[in-house]
Amino acid sequence: MENIENKTDNPSISIAQAFLIIGILFAVSLPVSLLQVAVLQQLPGAKSWILLFSYMLQFGLALLISVKIFNIKYFDTNKFKISVLLLSLVLIFALSLISESLASLIPMPDFIAELFKDAITLDFAGFLTVGIAAPMLEELLFRGVILAALLRRYSPTKAIIWSAVIFGIAHLNPWQFIAAFIIGCAIGWLFWKTGSIWIGIIMHCANNSASFLLGYLTGDINASVTDMFGGPITHAIVLFVCVLASFGIFQILNRKIFGTSKVPDDATAVKF
Repeated sequence: MENIENKTDNPSISIAQAFLIIGILFAVSLPVSLLQVAVLQQLPGAKSWILLFSYMLQFGLALLISVKIFNIKYFDTNKFKISVLLLSLVLIFALSLISESLASLIPMPDFIAELFKDAITLDFAGFLTVGIAAPMLEELLFRGVILAALLRRYSPTKAIIWSAVIFGIAHLNPWQFIAAFIIGCAIGWLFWKTGSIWIGIIMHCANNSASFLLGYLTGDINASVTDMFGGPITHAIVLFVCVLASFGIFQILNRKIFGTSKVPDDATAVKF
């Protein structure tokens, strides 16, 4: 395990440059979206697969361009303890319930709900998009590139918070911004502590897969676990437990695991 901000083999980026990377992502999205529409007109029956490949193309191009422009050549893939992963999986679900509850306080217009439904198909290709491709590509971009580079210039707190803000803004709506920011801070902190991109990918996959499974079982991709609590009292109790669990897990990780871990001399990285 090696603290990201101590590495010198890659350049850092400023917060403004981090926003530029998101600009690159949005710029790439326009031609890819136009191509997606054109292909959909010719192959309407392959919608779910077209959405998957469009998403992969969009993020793949943004990653390649960003890496080329800012000369970022490595993604950190250090090892981490299984105890860290198990606690992190509990943490991600607790934070997801908290963020869903906060997002539910903002009324969602019907046309926005329809856009979400139209953007995700509840089939195998849809699962590959939401549960596999999105977590991997987003973690590579937002933690493996943006956060890793920010940590080489700024304090961990500043780098993690700004990367989470950028992660939230990239979702282009307030409902997903809340979850993206909260979960982005948690994954960002773990990325800084472990130096591993994989723990974030696994957490992200677990969270997205659970959301997709709920949508698949209910037939509504906008379905929320908080809708199933049965009343405000039950909801409040569950939220209280989630807040306590999140706080407790952070304390255990920070004091009992990371606080006693030794940083090995040989950190590994994967060349891009």
